[in-house]
Amino acid sequence: MKRNFIEKCYQFISKYQTCDELQAKKIKYGLEGIYNVLTKVIVMAIITIILGIWKSYILLIIFYALARRYAYGLHSKSSITCWILTLTIYIFGSYFIHYAHLQNYIIYFIWCFSFLSFLLWAPADTPKRPLIHKEKRRIQKIKSCIICLIYLGLIFLFQNCFINNAIIYSLFVQSLCINPLLYKITNTPFDNYKTYCKNHGLNF
Repeated sequence: MKRNFIEKCYQFISKYQTCDELQAKKIKYGLEGIYNVLTKVIVMAIITIILGIWKSYILLIIFYALARRYAYGLHSKSSITCWILTLTIYIFGSYFIHYAHLQNYIIYFIWCFSFLSFLLWAPADTPKRPLIHKEKRRIQKIKSCIICLIYLGLIFLFQNCFINNAIIYSLFVQSLCINPLLYKITNTPFDNYKTYCKNHGLNF
């Protein structure tokens, strides 16, 4: 099913754009990513609707996607592991957002931990996609921190339990995803751009 989706979409694109081999690989890689995201979103939407926590799921998608957009972070090494982790993060997170009641000091502690994590480690790359451009890394770090500050503003502004839970859970999970300790536990190289630059004689 995935192959059919990728091939049909690529055939449609190739009608309007001439692609060399490298461009074709990039387009197919992007289409595979879109397919993976869509299938996970649809499956989890169905599950959360059945469980009656779909509103929390929508909040989680919004806040977590923005937190991860610029901070990047760890990726699963296999499709099965990715499915298991994604379902766990989103289903548990939706329950957490729906039912949890956190004290303010816990909320602010987690926010401080997340902001410090973003300052230290965002954006965190992967072996397959090393972030080799210094200026882009700097910009992504700034954007990540800005998102974190905006979230703090939303916490102060709305004082809403559901919104606070969605924000704090999203920031906490994303902070773990960019933490070097988790990279080490999963045996994944950290700061992959340094290795790439050294191997290609570039400055980082």
